[in-house]
Amino acid sequence: MISRLYEQLLEMRISKGTLPGCIAIVLSSGDLFEEGLCRLKEMIEWSGSIGLSSLVLYINDTEPALCQKIADSLHSSPAQISLHTADEDLLTGLGGSLKVAVSLGYGGKREVTEAFRDLLREVEEGRLDPEHINEEAIESRLRFSQKPDLVIRAGGKQLSDFMIWQAAYSELYFTDVNWPRLRKIDFLRAIRDYQGRERRFGR
Repeated sequence: MISRLYEQLLEMRISKGTLPGCIAIVLSSGDLFEEGLCRLKEMIEWSGSIGLSSLVLYINDTEPALCQKIADSLHSSPAQISLHTADEDLLTGLGGSLKVAVSLGYGGKREVTEAFRDLLREVEEGRLDPEHINEEAIESRLRFSQKPDLVIRAGGKQLSDFMIWQAAYSELYFTDVNWPRLRKIDFLRAIRDYQGRERRFGR
């Protein structure tokens, strides 16, 4: 009962502040087994309930069957959901205002490397002047266009290389709570903490 009241209080306080435009959450390998998969569905519901517009999740796991397992689990979720692996993209969800991207083992180093390969290929083919290679040109060739305002690391103290370009000026939040045990209160606390910070964008 007390926990529910605190959760409602947090939601009211959050509604009076500025929500992050995009939140990225970094999980550990193995976090999406059993209860962790249910938590993924709940995270989408929590994000939608507070009016979040964009959510990105990274799982450092390349298990071939996991992508389809997640797609099947989230097919009835009220969001536009895209699942990304190194080799394919899948779409699922019922649609809606919330956009969710889930990356399975597709890290930032690989993403940036592939973007530069595309640029070099275009230069080699004469379709791009090397003088026109700038930040915008690089960003337009990244698979993930989102720039997270807040990056949450669940159950760990170290980040991965996910979205290393896009998250250059993101606010970071570390929680000791492992993903399968993460509660809505923990998620709301992270957002409330973000709203209390003064963003400097690298300055």
